[in-house]
Amino acid sequence: MNKPLVSIIMPAYNVENFIAESIKSVINQTYTNWELLVVNDCSTDSTRRIISDYSNSEKRIKLINRSINGGKPSVSKNSAIKYIQGKYIAFLDSDDLWLPSKLEEQMKFIQNSSYSLVYTGGYLINEFGEIKKEFSPKNTSGFNLKNLLLKYEINNQSVLITLDAFNSTLGKFNENITIGEDYNLFMHIAAKYEIGVIKDCLIKYRIHNNSITQSVKRVSDGVFITLKELDVLYNIKKRYFLYYCIAYLKAARFKFFRKNWNVKWKKRLY
Repeated sequence: MNKPLVSIIMPAYNVENFIAESIKSVINQTYTNWELLVVNDCSTDSTRRIISDYSNSEKRIKLINRSINGGKPSVSKNSAIKYIQGKYIAFLDSDDLWLPSKLEEQMKFIQNSSYSLVYTGGYLINEFGEIKKEFSPKNTSGFNLKNLLLKYEINNQSVLITLDAFNSTLGKFNENITIGEDYNLFMHIAAKYEIGVIKDCLIKYRIHNNSITQSVKRVSDGVFITLKELDVLYNIKKRYFLYYCIAYLKAARFKFFRKNWNVKWKKRLY
């Protein structure tokens, strides 16, 4: 199998308790032709030192230090884009984990296929690394935009995309979106390209019980922005009217009719 370079983007802010384990999960990949671009967004704990220790000992790891805190993941991710050298891009938050075969299985799947994005299933873990739940994609591979409008199921950590698809859709993350910049990018790709689905659980997505709660209103704002952009570019309101309405009404429900979004486990964010 041809082994092109995969560029991995990891934003990091005050994650001293988890980032070493996240970086190790990349180092332990059975697919070895990767570069890890870790963006330190002005952390005030020992995050920068930990990243620096790894980058000094592992030439595939690059530390990118921001001088001003961006305040949201999109800004950090965009800071890494100019350093990308690979033909494929993957994403890993600095408190989440990959199983060792994640990249290898995805690269086997995506190469010599028509897919521009591939995502997988995974495990939900708590702050101690204990598995709390398994999640597996319901969709099959192909053109999946209308299914994703109905029920979005792509986890950011599980995605592998081609650089061509990234550049031909947005080429960067939308910094007007506080939460859901990944949804925005992946839905743009799904609107234009076929995407692949791997049912296997290849990631561990960490949820923190005592953490900053996601603002569902800000998540909804990201959905509204994305739907508007997709309609302008691809006329999705007309093409997938029912699915478009369902996605819009779901976002409106959370934004306007729910003050709180009660979840058992809460993801740590900026």
